[in-house]
Amino acid sequence: MDIRKYLGLLALVLVAVLALNGRPADACSCMPSHPQTHFCKADYVVQLRVLRKSDTIDPGRTTYKVHIKRTYKATPEARRMLRDGRLATPNSDSMCGIRLDLGKVYIIAGRMPTLNVCSYYKEYTKMTITERHGFSGGYAKSCNCTVSPCFGQQCLRHREYSDGCKWSPFGKCERDYSACMPHVTHTVNGSISRCRWRRTQLYRKCLSNP
Repeated sequence: MDIRKYLGLLALVLVAVLALNGRPADACSCMPSHPQTHFCKADYVVQLRVLRKSDTIDPGRTTYKVHIKRTYKATPEARRMLRDGRLATPNSDSMCGIRLDLGKVYIIAGRMPTLNVCSYYKEYTKMTITERHGFSGGYAKSCNCTVSPCFGQQCLRHREYSDGCKWSPFGKCERDYSACMPHVTHTVNGSISRCRWRRTQLYRKCLSNP
């Protein structure tokens, strides 16, 4: 058999084996995202209280009945969905489902039609002041600045540039205490606009005590 045909056949066999043995949880993999990115890409961003849940309304899904306390952002389609006060998620962890605690207040930034582990969801009481301010309006002013995940030495070069900032998923200071925002510098040659991490007091304190 021609060696190229043999290698091609071997590749097809390997693909078939991986497809048969792949775990459903593999589909849940998603790149870590900064809260600002979650806000800017979401179809809706709300503050809500979880009232009750049901596993019988929609087979294969857990449906949460929620009280929407505040809507920070929503597309027309998302507003229609939120009007019912129900959010659905797969009822299995292996299918990317999430679990919300009854009675708790959350900030959720989601994409339609369902919630999953790649959505942003966090208890309001566990959010930093910077995160709360960001979701209530701060991030909306920064969506023209892109937060790009980086790893290792990549994070040390050009951390801030004209239309975005680099961010290590392990960087809690940027995640919890800052946002990538447009900043204008006035020079003798005119004004220069570039994105940079906002130097809040809490951000500077975090950097000094990593």
